[in-house]
Amino acid sequence: MKTNYREALALRIIDTWLDYKSRYSGLPGYQVCIRNKGQVIFNKAYGHANLKTKRKLKTDDLFRIASQSKTFTSAAVLQLVQDGRLTLQQTVVDHLPQLRKHKDERFKKITVRDLLSNRSGIFRDGLESTFWELHKPFLNKEQLLQEVLSADLIYDPNTCTKYSNIGYALLGIVLENAMGMPYSKAMDTLVLQKLEGTHIYSDYAEDIKQVFADGHTRPFFEGKRLPLKHASANAISPATGFCASAEDTSLFFDTFLLGKGLTNKDLQQELLSMNWPVTNSSNERYGYGLGFNKISDIELMGHSGGYPGFSTQTLHPVGTDSIISFFMNTNEYIPGQALISIIKVLNKINDTFTENEAKEANVSEPLMNKWGGRIFVVSKTKGLSFPLDFWSFDSLYFSSRNGENYTCEKQNGIDNIGEILTFTKDKQGKILSAHWGASSFPLEDVFFENIKKTLM
Repeated sequence: MKTNYREALALRIIDTWLDYKSRYSGLPGYQVCIRNKGQVIFNKAYGHANLKTKRKLKTDDLFRIASQSKTFTSAAVLQLVQDGRLTLQQTVVDHLPQLRKHKDERFKKITVRDLLSNRSGIFRDGLESTFWELHKPFLNKEQLLQEVLSADLIYDPNTCTKYSNIGYALLGIVLENAMGMPYSKAMDTLVLQKLEGTHIYSDYAEDIKQVFADGHTRPFFEGKRLPLKHASANAISPATGFCASAEDTSLFFDTFLLGKGLTNKDLQQELLSMNWPVTNSSNERYGYGLGFNKISDIELMGHSGGYPGFSTQTLHPVGTDSIISFFMNTNEYIPGQALISIIKVLNKINDTFTENEAKEANVSEPLMNKWGGRIFVVSKTKGLSFPLDFWSFDSLYFSSRNGENYTCEKQNGIDNIGEILTFTKDKQGKILSAHWGASSFPLEDVFFENIKKTLM
């Protein structure tokens, strides 16, 4: 196989950044998997599966992938549509006769498509949802139906995009009734058995606890994050119950979004093109269990997820053959930011360097000063600087005429714009420090030796 030096360079930068963040962010742990053209090109775990026991996180540890479950449910529904056992135009009461007696007559107008696209008008999480705080068990099927029967719709069906976990839970019962089997078995039959070599579960169970990463709180306890107990999603599983690793989840999205056998060509086209604006959001749209967004001129589709102690996301940059998953075992709005930054690094390296330049590029280890860390990537005529302390960032481009002195004209005017950037190297050419205007960035160990001298 031909070596892709730009890709290898970008992955080296990404790994350096993720390792640095793991050491300095105070987060428990995270998995990152990148696929390109169906092949895993990057798959690593950082940090801990449990901060209390200090068990290291592994790439095959399971996470609660939360609302990414909706995309799995969508894949199953579309297969039943493909097989003629469902239609998107059918009303839900055709498959859920319990709802025919609902006091709100508008329920009779909700279609399968409305549930699939979050346009049913049903409330988001029910009347009282302390199960999300783990104060009580998640709803079972009878409780779910009773919740739905006890309240009117918030909006008329098919009038606005309003996210609803309860709506997707109902879609799970539709699947059960259409297949004549429990939701978990239906998902195994329609989706999971077709993803060879994966370990994906439609809900948590105690017998798989030993292969789980443990979810953690935010740093509420004197700056500490503490492990949370596990809880099954029960009847809400079609919306939020799935458990998987980043690697296995990325395989599902690669299979589903890039047309590798779960749906036929016509349904694949509908899946990728049908979406509606999310109410009061300028860029977000929602389709058949898929979110669509445009950030920094990058068109994206995929899904995020949040569960007690977990935050996850998988994205596909439209027009590429890439799928990227980022799973974290604590509740922070980080995965989306991190995925965008990963995509930016891949794109920036590809746009800045030729293959030969990438092959010969000099890459620093993390260099630090009191404001944070940076990594520098340098060729004879150009280079890039990447900040390491942020989850959302852009790189800085600099150029040189002599391969020794570099300048950056894109930097903020408050910083060192136009001032000389030079590097100190050892005899083997390893970068030991950067000097940008009056600022110095030594290697980590040197920085810490120096800063210890300034402590009280």
